[in-house]
Amino acid sequence: MEIIQQKLLELTRDSMSDLFANALVNVNGQLKTYPIYKTTLDGNKIVKYIYLDDVQAQGQILSATLVDNQGNALAVKHMNIIKGDSGLLIAFQFVLKVEANAG
Repeated sequence: MEIIQQKLLELTRDSMSDLFANALVNVNGQLKTYPIYKTTLDGNKIVKYIYLDDVQAQGQILSATLVDNQGNALAVKHMNIIKGDSGLLIAFQFVLKVEANAG
């Protein structure tokens, strides 16, 4: 019999997902705040999407950071993308794994 039940995984996934408030994106060396565009929850997987439209950011995208309500960095994705006048979708994917020791 499994110690960890699916409901615990779902509650943990949802709580983790709720921690992310927005994103800070480094555009041309300056941090700009962007909202979470979309979130998908599937099984034990969370995907957070940040969308930069054709007007918001143009130039060199160096990183994107998911932050909480206090501005604490929770996840950082480093990149080196030259963004022109088309949109850019940045995805952060998390897969939740929880283990229990029956000992």
